[in-house]
Amino acid sequence: MVIDMFKSAVILILLLIASRFVDSPSNFSPLLAVAIYIPRITKKRFIQFFLPTGIMLLSNFFLEPINLFLLTTILLVFFIAPIIGSAIKNLFLSCLVTVFTWFVLVNGVVWLLGSSSLYDVYLGAIPFDVRLLVSTMMYLIIFNFIEELFHNLKIRKQTS
Repeated sequence: MVIDMFKSAVILILLLIASRFVDSPSNFSPLLAVAIYIPRITKKRFIQFFLPTGIMLLSNFFLEPINLFLLTTILLVFFIAPIIGSAIKNLFLSCLVTVFTWFVLVNGVVWLLGSSSLYDVYLGAIPFDVRLLVSTMMYLIIFNFIEELFHNLKIRKQTS
């Protein structure tokens, strides 16, 4: 049982890392959804905070380099996301709050680092962050469906 859980965890982590390298539209990734959903899977705070943040940091070593201040802000959002996911039980609302947090913090740093106006930065970010909202919600729905499916299978197995 423990070995099966360990294997499942390793496979999940590898899939999440691989998802960062798949050619997909910008800001379309399951990682933020994992950061929001993980408190429903484990109560271990270390895993909640460092699994999504660690995957983001580790995979970033192999991707196009970005400004350290921007990377730190992105990691901060991934660190905050499990807190939001724990505090707000409604997945839709926790997704909205997390993506809004991303929108404000990350784009604020982009503005601080760039030469565009605050208005231009936030306006220009809307298509990317809407994509982030849609992908995060989509993955949260998938994760919730899978969890309910496993829960129902477990109940059926116990009653038979």
